[in-house]
Amino acid sequence: MIKRAEFRALLRERTLLLDGGYGTSFFEMGLGGVPSEQLSLEHPDAVEDLHRAYVNAGADILLTNTFGGNRAKLEESGLAGKIREIHNASALLARRAAEGSGRRVLVFGDISSTGRLPRPSGSGSFAECRALYREQASLLLSAGCDGLIVETLTDIKEMKAAVIAIRDLSADTPLIAQMAFDAEGTTLTGASVEVFAAVMSDLDVDVLGMNCLVGPEEMLPNLRRLAACTDCFLSVEPNAGDPFFDGEKTVYKTTALEFSLFAEEFAEAGASLIGGCCGTTPEHIGLAASILRGAPLASRRARSKPAAPRLASRTTVHELDRFTVVGERINPTGRSALKDAMRSGDWSRMLDEAAAQTREGAHVLDVNFGVEKFFTTEVVADAFIAIDRAANTPLSLDIQTPELMEAALAEYPGRPLINSSACDEASLAVKLPLLKKYGGMMILLAMQNEISDSADERMRAIEGALAYAEGMGVSRDRFLIDPLALPLGAGGDHKVSLEVIRRCAGQGLLTTIGLSNLSHGMPNRAGINAAFLSQAIEAGLSSAILNTGDEVVMQALFGALLLKTGVLEDSVGDMPLDPLVEALLTGRGKVVNSLVDAKIAEGMPPLDVSQSFLGGAMEVIGLLYEAKKIFLPHILFAAETAFPVFDRLNGMMAGETAARGRVLLATVEGDIHDIGKNIVGTVLRAGGFEVIDAGKNVPAAKIADAAELHKPDLVGLSAMMTTTVGRVPEVVSCLAQRGVTVPVLSGGASMNAELADLFGVRYAADSSAALTLCKELLSAK
Repeated sequence: MIKRAEFRALLRERTLLLDGGYGTSFFEMGLGGVPSEQLSLEHPDAVEDLHRAYVNAGADILLTNTFGGNRAKLEESGLAGKIREIHNASALLARRAAEGSGRRVLVFGDISSTGRLPRPSGSGSFAECRALYREQASLLLSAGCDGLIVETLTDIKEMKAAVIAIRDLSADTPLIAQMAFDAEGTTLTGASVEVFAAVMSDLDVDVLGMNCLVGPEEMLPNLRRLAACTDCFLSVEPNAGDPFFDGEKTVYKTTALEFSLFAEEFAEAGASLIGGCCGTTPEHIGLAASILRGAPLASRRARSKPAAPRLASRTTVHELDRFTVVGERINPTGRSALKDAMRSGDWSRMLDEAAAQTREGAHVLDVNFGVEKFFTTEVVADAFIAIDRAANTPLSLDIQTPELMEAALAEYPGRPLINSSACDEASLAVKLPLLKKYGGMMILLAMQNEISDSADERMRAIEGALAYAEGMGVSRDRFLIDPLALPLGAGGDHKVSLEVIRRCAGQGLLTTIGLSNLSHGMPNRAGINAAFLSQAIEAGLSSAILNTGDEVVMQALFGALLLKTGVLEDSVGDMPLDPLVEALLTGRGKVVNSLVDAKIAEGMPPLDVSQSFLGGAMEVIGLLYEAKKIFLPHILFAAETAFPVFDRLNGMMAGETAARGRVLLATVEGDIHDIGKNIVGTVLRAGGFEVIDAGKNVPAAKIADAAELHKPDLVGLSAMMTTTVGRVPEVVSCLAQRGVTVPVLSGGASMNAELADLFGVRYAADSSAALTLCKELLSAK
């Protein structure tokens, strides 16, 4: 087995080649229709032959035939009882092909999504995902793999669970982390290339990359974006372009020659590992190898370190090279209503504060639970799941109990700010391991066991803490320094704080300050805070934790920044949405109900309220999702908020029906992916349709049985995999044989308009298009 240092040395020597597609290749070999992992037991010669073909083509790294081999996926196929046997056989087949090559070829264990995304994207938990990944990684390492690759993930939180699980097992195993981005550089659950880089660059990964979903032409600009915001080694595995169905089989459009020309561009853009995903073959890898072998290594290095540290939520990156406003109001201290709500697990007031502060101009939201003994790890985890669903703003975690902090860090999918640690070794010894394990940045308080009145002493404390952190492998650019603003009313000297800010700025250290502490117990607090903030900005302050609702402070902030930089900052955050849309997106069910009641009081019939008012708001949310203004967790949250209100309206209708029609949904046989189908079902329900979900991996006959039983107005089919798209016409034929003549819609990653025409179905590119199409078809009917 290779060690990480040696693996990194190989990446510095030359560009290495990964292998290509497996599932699509097995299908071409006539071995489709069963899980690929099953072939390692039932057709080992075919699996080994394909491995050997990739080795002969020039691959430097083979991936084991274990892509869907985690226990959750194998349970779907009835293979969980053979999990160890599958991994041992798969690793053995790859190793035999590698060892028989006459040159050094590495074997990396292949790991992908669990199929049970952690909340809020799915119904699974972070702990469950972590356990599934730990088990599979353990099996692959014990089977003798040189390293591990986690690929084709669409949820940044699931990727985080995978990496942490693997590092729990081994600190010296080479690790590649790849996510699946669309042509615009965004995953299904909202993480951009930049968010991926921000979150994963902190974690203990050797290579960051991307694979699947798109061809080389669409992947190239995304690789360049990734190269611009991380100094990690990079990898790419594009599909062989877009697939099409020629009437008998799925064919990919990108030829081996075209693929090889893009491989050269990938290398020049900074990729140290280049391979192929769906549709690629040994021929694609072979031609890429012939081109890359002669290219000079120096011309292929395009990696660069980010210009500024970043914080990130699931969907948003905030660069700290601009003045950063941290909203302080998610804090129950002295606020009984917020305190009572948070202690009872009611997050509505917390989400209200999050939305309000973002509108007021906060770039980051500080989350504080007050007296922490009233909270459990489960409750804290639930809070961060709730805010992940409703807020796009990066978070500062103001939590002092280590167990609660770890629970928050595990659930938060972005790159947070940890607030905070004193500079003494006892405090750092508790907080730094959490920072290293889960990623993020940290505020250092300019104090050790007590607060000094001397700027020199505070700076010595800071330098000592930074040196200690560097000794633990945490760089200086992951810290913000809090010079400490002590209450003027208690004799605090603000001049000391200003001097610490100046010295930190002179060393290139970022600073922040808890502004409200300065004026505690004083009259005219807003004026005092505003005056000090202006002086601190002039001294070089980078950030402040403050009340964004204080107009005096905010006006002083923007004025001070204009005078210092000459740049006029925006004084407000996002423009507010329609009140009903905003209430749905932030989970405020009481507000939704009150808005609905107001319409009924105005005389609008419940049916119209359901279809036009509430349904119309959900359609807007669908359009926001389609435009990538919101993402999967947000639309699911909005739908969960809307469903009880729809049910209440249905109960108010005397004999009327609010349903626009009944839709039967299913994922076709052989395909166990149901995320896309579930999204469509959610959007259709929220749009007023009754939805019957027949499940995933459903044979054509069972879909027809369900159609005969439920008598739907429409049938919707999902085909995510290229190897199962041919099942769609089978379902159409089976429905026709049973006399079911309703329109059939189809969508999924493997479908397109051309295929839909060929199959005699209607194509829906996404959930919003599905809703529009369903309405059109039923209106015509």
